[in-house]
Amino acid sequence: MNDTTSDMEKRMAAMMAARSPAERLRMASDMFDAGRELLRAGLKNHNPLITEDQLRTQVFLRLYGDDFSPEEIRRIASCLPNMQLT
Repeated sequence: MNDTTSDMEKRMAAMMAARSPAERLRMASDMFDAGRELLRAGLKNHNPLITEDQLRTQVFLRLYGDDFSPEEIRRIASCLPNMQLT
């Protein structure tokens, strides 16, 4: 489904092209951060008693679980509770 007119798509593309690479990177980073926070909120809503360590592991699995082998996932997930967040 696409409810955006081709004229508006062209205008939006021109606006994005007018931004600097640094601005576009910042926008992408902000969108990723917002998506991660929505994921965290959804996981907390589904399981209000989830610990921060469990939450960190679940976020990792949702974002990157398909990118690693089962052995790599076990190894990475075992390190997640020991991570220091800054």
